[in-house]
Amino acid sequence: MISVGCSSEWFLELSKFRGCVMYPHFRLVGHRLCPYVQRVSMVMAACSIDHERVDISLDDKPDWLFDISPTGKVPVLVVDHGRVLFEAAAICEYLDDLTGKTLLPRDLYERGLHRGLIALGEQILSLTAMLIYQASTEDTVDATVAQITQRLEILADHVETKPLQAPGRIGLLDFVFATAFRPFPLLSVGLNRDFYAGMDRLKDWSIKLSGHDIIQNAVPRSYLAEMQKFIATKEGYLARRLAVLPPVHLSYRQDAG
Repeated sequence: MISVGCSSEWFLELSKFRGCVMYPHFRLVGHRLCPYVQRVSMVMAACSIDHERVDISLDDKPDWLFDISPTGKVPVLVVDHGRVLFEAAAICEYLDDLTGKTLLPRDLYERGLHRGLIALGEQILSLTAMLIYQASTEDTVDATVAQITQRLEILADHVETKPLQAPGRIGLLDFVFATAFRPFPLLSVGLNRDFYAGMDRLKDWSIKLSGHDIIQNAVPRSYLAEMQKFIATKEGYLARRLAVLPPVHLSYRQDAG
């Protein structure tokens, strides 16, 4: 274990010199359902990084979270018991650079394309959060779903052209969209909408992603049931819809959409 004063890069180079790779001590602070925490968790799994995991309640955040997180949000990655990284994109980039796993394509054009599509994924996640936390009327829901659909159609155009990853390869693009797709089965039931209407190949990709071990293991098996309970405690249109429905028994892997 290295001290807080030593750089993780120095330690990594030393471990390589000794013939084995040893990373700093990592502690991931998150929430069981948070898509941004899921992304970091999947990157750590893909990079074979051991770490501690501490989950908090978003409705009752502990005081110590504000001591380590400038934004009071998760994920937070504590490095060597002292230094802190925040924001999922920054944490994932750090881990990718640290391990050299190259979770983005090596080809510069393809890398730029993936980054552009990842930006769409970020927008979909933000719009999904609006559905959960803010959209209070059916009209607002319709407008928000339309914005999600617009971005999915852009993604679908690329999926129709060619696979976004080489066969057998999984990377950051997959992790971002796996988290974006994951709540769609529940949202589809709650809002009576098909998020993949007319986008069969995109739906096929979402189902394929949902079957990958790294993606499945990033959330509890009861993810959709827990998500239903979580949303039902909010005050928006979706919460009111889900609150009157019986528990939704869905398999993310089999019923993605």
